[in-house]
Amino acid sequence: MTLLTIDSELCDREGACIDSCPHRLLLRGPDGFPVERDDAASLCIRCGQCVSVCAKGALTNHLLEGQEFLDKSTLNRAADPLAYAMMTRRSVRTFKRRPVDKAVLKTLFGVVRYAPTANNSQKLWWIVTLETEGTRNLAALGLDWLRKTYFPDSLDEVWTGDADPVLRGAPHLLLCCAPEDYRWAATDCAIAVTHLELLAASRGLGTCWSGVFLRALEGWPPLAEALGLPPGQKVYAGLVLGYPRHEHRLVPPRKPAAVNWR
Repeated sequence: MTLLTIDSELCDREGACIDSCPHRLLLRGPDGFPVERDDAASLCIRCGQCVSVCAKGALTNHLLEGQEFLDKSTLNRAADPLAYAMMTRRSVRTFKRRPVDKAVLKTLFGVVRYAPTANNSQKLWWIVTLETEGTRNLAALGLDWLRKTYFPDSLDEVWTGDADPVLRGAPHLLLCCAPEDYRWAATDCAIAVTHLELLAASRGLGTCWSGVFLRALEGWPPLAEALGLPPGQKVYAGLVLGYPRHEHRLVPPRKPAAVNWR
């Protein structure tokens, strides 16, 4: 099955769809147009990123054909800014190189500290990389884990290029930590990071949950040593953050809410 149809007359060959696919199912063809991998249709997760990020409307994903993509410009941001942020937030996997000013980051945490915690415990704390070089060094350690565990021969070419499969080339990594013996640590951290993600989106910043990094952290001692976590403390959730390289003009379709009304 062919996954995509590209309208060559509309496509500007910018490559936003290539950059935005979470599983890298699209490649740049010899003429600059995106082409799909042979196994793309079977691996597509139907997230709609490829369609939503295309500024020219040149791409059709046949697995989502007939489903409604909402135009962001038709949503009333002023009337319900929180709903707008929740609906238009996208996972961002390509970032501009410029870092976010520390003052901007501090304003985010000035708000996120109000995220609820179980029994008002307020046991959370954060690790934030301010310099791109520091983020890149942590990504390199995560890449060592990927190379050892999954891809012993195929990652060097990726790393020497523009791609970063661990931290997505983001300038900043934000990790939410808590005591290991705190029962609600994972829940509280997930709530805090979700608050941070939505707040960042409302400020024009892009984020993506750093799941690969957290898996590497659990399985690669050099990475844990580089973070220098105090004894008894653990990272439970995290985001990469920066200015998005591409803007998503559409909101992809999602399933209706499954609610068992009583």
